[in-house]
Amino acid sequence: MRKRNFIKSFLYYSAIIAIPILTVFLVFLAFVFQGKQNEIREDAETAAQAVRDNYSLVLDSAATQYDILARNPRLSISLRGFISHKQIGYLDVILTNTILSNFNSLTNNAPYIASVYYYLDGYDSILTSDTGGTTRLSQFSDLSWKDSYDHSDQDEWLERREMHQYSYTQPVPVLTYFKKLSMFKGVVMVNIYEEQLKQLINTSSQLDRFFILDRGGNYLLQGGAQTAQLSLEDKDLLVSRLEQSPDDAYRGWADLSRGKYYVRIIPADCGTYIAACISHSNYYQALYTLLLQFLMVLAAVISTSLWIAYTITKKNYQQIDYFVEVFSDAERGVFNPEKPAFIKDEYDIILNNIVQLFLNQTFLRSQLALREQEQKVAEMTALQLQINPHFLFNTLQTLDFKAMEYTHKPTAVNQMIEALSDILKYSLQNPHSMVTLKDEIDYLKKYDSIQRYRYEDKYILYYEYEMELESVPIMRLILQPLIENSLYHGIKPLNGSGFIKLRIVKRGGQLIFSVIDSGVGMEKTDIRKLYEKTANPGSENIGLTNVNSRLIMRYGEGAGLKILSKKGMGTCISFCIPGEGL
Repeated sequence: MRKRNFIKSFLYYSAIIAIPILTVFLVFLAFVFQGKQNEIREDAETAAQAVRDNYSLVLDSAATQYDILARNPRLSISLRGFISHKQIGYLDVILTNTILSNFNSLTNNAPYIASVYYYLDGYDSILTSDTGGTTRLSQFSDLSWKDSYDHSDQDEWLERREMHQYSYTQPVPVLTYFKKLSMFKGVVMVNIYEEQLKQLINTSSQLDRFFILDRGGNYLLQGGAQTAQLSLEDKDLLVSRLEQSPDDAYRGWADLSRGKYYVRIIPADCGTYIAACISHSNYYQALYTLLLQFLMVLAAVISTSLWIAYTITKKNYQQIDYFVEVFSDAERGVFNPEKPAFIKDEYDIILNNIVQLFLNQTFLRSQLALREQEQKVAEMTALQLQINPHFLFNTLQTLDFKAMEYTHKPTAVNQMIEALSDILKYSLQNPHSMVTLKDEIDYLKKYDSIQRYRYEDKYILYYEYEMELESVPIMRLILQPLIENSLYHGIKPLNGSGFIKLRIVKRGGQLIFSVIDSGVGMEKTDIRKLYEKTANPGSENIGLTNVNSRLIMRYGEGAGLKILSKKGMGTCISFCIPGEGL
């Protein structure tokens, strides 16, 4: 109780000191979290702008090719003549070669540019940087762009496709920039390697993920530190976020299949959008170092607060310790009238009254407990010393007959006297001391040897138990009265002989003792009367009553004798005690 009260007081003072500190810490932590949230928003904004800048740089390179090919009328006419395979002049040849040289320079100096196509409607040829000249469409391996161009009503767009650059190579993923011509019906196409573009953008940003989408919500490119592909549900979620934003831009948290991300979507060139994603886990990762420092400082402050609370509580409980010490001394019969310095006059009066009251109550309780103990000892001693006078009388009578029958030489009389001496010595020892099961059975065998001389072959006594049980401690003189009861009331009235079995078994942590005889047995009314006698200390049936009372005193009501019997078949008297030492 004292320890629990001390802990309660300690926790109370700790709370008074620590709660304001924790409140300040939590408020400060909230500001830090808010600052980090603003920081991650700014990082996403900056990263999205960086991605858009690099992306715009690539598209500007593609748009430059259009300006070169489409905005010079003389050059456009020369290219049309070259594609149509008509006879062209010297100037046309010079201009065409200039364009082809520009193609080669572009693809060599910009590794992310795969190729440039120049196509005019109605002609069966296409000008490409791959061949450095024209190629017939029927012989050209990359025609996956044709269908998109024929059905598109846009002047400028981007499309993600597989470019089959040569018939003997595998398709390569590219982003194709389409720009329709203004002077003639045709198109300029710039094919951009997807992987090279992704690497270019990755080097300029530390985003976990970024995506390039077109107006229709189609994913043109995705990259970043996390290379796992988005699921269909993730794509639909980002598209829906974009559609919900009235200004064609979005910022906020989104739950994707790979975790929670802060998403910033901004418009880019050619009708596309940049989606920059920063992982929620990275957001917390940035706080780990700062939080660790805060926690170290908080731990130091809390430790100091706990020490202060402990000091205050300990000082307050010095008075309680004094009272406890005084009560303990009074319980041992020692009383120190001196009072410590922190006890004032009012406390002195209260203390003296409490001590006197405590001493009186303690003395009365001690006297009452002593009397109860003495009464219990007296009852057990009286029960222990109730030796059956009939057994002693019959034994002495038998000794007298044997002495008249035999000579002065060592005879059965000597054996009976020796056994009787051992029995008397065993029964008169300290009734409170425990004996082993082996000692109790040895005593029982001496009793059996004496009864043999009187009844001879009238009965047979069996012992059924495991040898390992011989070391188990039990009360003394609890088996002999049960055997004696079976012999006198069960076997003796028989016309012939009978048997008695002592059976001891271990079951469920208990020892079960059973004395079974093949005697005359009892009716149900006789069993009920026997129960009444064993429960009455003043009963004439001293042996069973003695055993029953002692068992109940030591082991409780559950250890009392149990009686089973049937007329003409025999009787079984049993009890169970805790198997100490098993």
